[in-house]
Amino acid sequence: MEPTGKAREALAHDAIVPARAAGKPPVSAKAATPDHLRLLNWNEVVCRGDFVADEHDGFEPWEGPGGFRADAFVKPIYRRAEGRSTATKK
Repeated sequence: MEPTGKAREALAHDAIVPARAAGKPPVSAKAATPDHLRLLNWNEVVCRGDFVADEHDGFEPWEGPGGFRADAFVKPIYRRAEGRSTATKK
């Protein structure tokens, strides 16, 4: 028997919404990113030493060839943030 009306809409909606673990609130990408990494802009070139976000393992170092723009990747690419030096002048 084919679902009709609202039942059909519910099935279609459930098909495209990713499943979440029960009892866990959704985590935004911004909240899950460590402070020492920054998201590459779409036009930045990916090189060795950058990190690929993996939904299960966290961040993996990119060891492939360089020269690709960040928007060519399906997964977000991160780079170490160039922070301030902790050394102080005396």
